[in-house]
Amino acid sequence: METIRHGETCKVKNTGNSRIVEAVVMSFSDKKHLNVVVNQSVKINMTWNGTCYEGRGAGMDFESAGPTVSKSTTSMRG
Repeated sequence: METIRHGETCKVKNTGNSRIVEAVVMSFSDKKHLNVVVNQSVKINMTWNGTCYEGRGAGMDFESAGPTVSKSTTSMRG
C-alpha cells in the first residue's frame, strides 16, 4: 500500500512582481489542483499546467511548484 503525504505550506510566486510568499495549503491533489491561502486572507485556486500550478487571486497571477510530497510504501503486515 502506498501512502502519499504533502507539506502544510508551499512557496507561491506573484508573476507580476516576482515576489515569493509562503502560503498555507488548504487542499492538494498531485498534478491536478492546489488550493492555498496567502496572508490568512487571499484564497487562490490553482491548476496544474504540466509544469507548475497556476491561478489568479486578488486580481493577480500566481504560480507555484506545490508543496513537498513524500511517498512511502508499506507491506500488508505493516
